[in-house]
Amino acid sequence: MNRLKVSFKLITLLSILVISCDDGFDELNENPNANTAADASYILPYALEEALGTIDWSLEFSKIYVQHMSQLLYASTGQYIYNPESADGEWNVFYSTVLENLTRIEYQAIANSKPNREAVALILKTWLFHIMTDLWGDIPYSEANKGNPSSGDKIVSPKYDTQQSIYAGLINALDTAIGKIDVSGKSFGGADLIYGGDMSKWKKFAGSLKLHIYMRMSEVDPGTAESGIKSVVSSGNYFSSNDDSALKPYIDYPNNHPSNEMNRLREDDKISTTVLDTLKVLNDPRLRVYAAPNGQKSEYWGLPPSLAQGAGYTNSGVSPIGAYFLAPRQPGVIMTYSEVQFILCEAAARGWISGSAETYYNDAIRANMNMYTQDKLDAVLGTFPGDPAYNVINLKSSEFPTGITTAEIDAYLAQSAVAWDNSKWREKIGLQKWLKSYRQGTQGWFEWRRINYPEIKPGRDAVLSEVPRRWAYPLIEQSLNGTNYTEAVSRMGGDDLLTKMWIDK
Repeated sequence: MNRLKVSFKLITLLSILVISCDDGFDELNENPNANTAADASYILPYALEEALGTIDWSLEFSKIYVQHMSQLLYASTGQYIYNPESADGEWNVFYSTVLENLTRIEYQAIANSKPNREAVALILKTWLFHIMTDLWGDIPYSEANKGNPSSGDKIVSPKYDTQQSIYAGLINALDTAIGKIDVSGKSFGGADLIYGGDMSKWKKFAGSLKLHIYMRMSEVDPGTAESGIKSVVSSGNYFSSNDDSALKPYIDYPNNHPSNEMNRLREDDKISTTVLDTLKVLNDPRLRVYAAPNGQKSEYWGLPPSLAQGAGYTNSGVSPIGAYFLAPRQPGVIMTYSEVQFILCEAAARGWISGSAETYYNDAIRANMNMYTQDKLDAVLGTFPGDPAYNVINLKSSEFPTGITTAEIDAYLAQSAVAWDNSKWREKIGLQKWLKSYRQGTQGWFEWRRINYPEIKPGRDAVLSEVPRRWAYPLIEQSLNGTNYTEAVSRMGGDDLLTKMWIDK
């Protein structure tokens, strides 16, 4: 599914406008011997836009694998039919565009003695490398993008590191970044589209990302996971409310959300019966946010997973993705407070930390549902009527969802099918993390693989007997980095959609 955008908007222009009134004359004091080809303030928004756009758009298959959505026309993805050239674009964007630009920021920051900027680059590189290794397994890491981008002194055939060593490297990188942060110092100001230059929030994000990485190791290295999570919890350096969540804002076209861009000319993304039926059974108020009524009966109908193209269903016969997730102004999700609460819940349930697992669990669900209150929906949907994506799915403003209320959340948590049960912590956490990760693609898929709940099976027309566990390496690596590629494949035991990587064994 290599449907990459040729260009990710006029984000550089936006950056110029916002930073012009932020850092003042600070840039006049740059080191004259440092690289000045392009200032990092202009590079950061572009790198972030490319990363999020590729994850949401080109890695859309992960939303299908985890059965959050199904497709009528691009049915081969849901059937697990894999084109060896499919990953070329994503691999190239991640390494040659995003990581290369973040490395450029890092080198500029070091040369100009700007540790906060260096820290931001390290945190974002770690976030992306974490996604990449959980996507492919062993990948180039320690030798990837090494050398100053301005000097041309690059390693052109980097080795593939083991996933286990990459995980250790990610933690070390975050510790380095945290150590460099001065919460009272300057960074990127308005060019920082996530936190607006607030380094205290970047520090919390780094700590939260450490929690995320440690918990991902829980099944293969529980000792390291436990001690690491205890250390982060003891530090208190992690998200403490929804206000800390790492989100990237989008506005109207041409600076719209990638999902809106994708659906401006097509009507193919449908909510899967797997998640829709679960929402119905649980009387989950997120149903009206996650899906829109179908065109025939104005009711909610899902599309079964893994069906061949068409398979007797029509666009108007099944429900499209909800209006919130098709709107240009929906935020880009990097990591949320809800995710942190689920991690703390699981750590408490495993006996790794003190505190009430039930309280963490309830807070995690509340935090996720509170992302869809009336004020949040109004902010996203206010300008959606008239947008091409709105017209393509024949949506009516009268069918927009109403916000989730506190009373609804209380009622939801009180149900026996939802209420916390410590003896069934894996099932409870697995189900609720799967539901809260709707439309977050890779993270929903990765966490489902780790916890193995809820039970998901291939659909009727799938060509594999299991749901895929990874994404195969791009074909281009076989020709450009063949020796290192071959070694990695041999070490991992194969290169297909069912090959289990270290973190999944």
